[in-house]
Amino acid sequence: MTRTYVLDASAFIYGALPAGDLATVPAVYDEVKDEKSRLRLELLEGLRVVQPNSAAAGRVAAAARESGDDRRLSRADADLLALALQEREAGKDAVVLTDDYAVQNVAGRLGVPVEPLRQRKSRYSIVWEKQCTGCKRRYAASGEGRGDECPVCGAPLRPAKRSIARGK
Repeated sequence: MTRTYVLDASAFIYGALPAGDLATVPAVYDEVKDEKSRLRLELLEGLRVVQPNSAAAGRVAAAARESGDDRRLSRADADLLALALQEREAGKDAVVLTDDYAVQNVAGRLGVPVEPLRQRKSRYSIVWEKQCTGCKRRYAASGEGRGDECPVCGAPLRPAKRSIARGK
């Protein structure tokens, strides 16, 4: 079975274009700005540009909310993950090519494989939380305490991450 590579903007920027079935999303066009990378994107033969379906996009949004990465993913990032999920559900061997750790984190939650381009692959899953600068309580990024102040002591909240080793 031919592997489908779902390409992030960094694949065009670095010129890291593997052999195989290549796909990306329309929003990547907005992220590729420099002339050389843009030419790679526009002249690549066989590149499929696909807008993912809303069902896959909804699953990505839910996984990003669970991990707290919803504010870290660009629209293109979320669409890439949705496309890879959609391709996998269609029975294809799809993998996302990206160096973006937020994309890697959400992909791990969705069971979508990722191959980094230049960075090392993340060894941890990250859960983003909010931590009170006063009493040090932690809150889920999407639940109680999502505002700017601690509901207990009123001190400001700041983003905090909790790392979990992958596979655990």
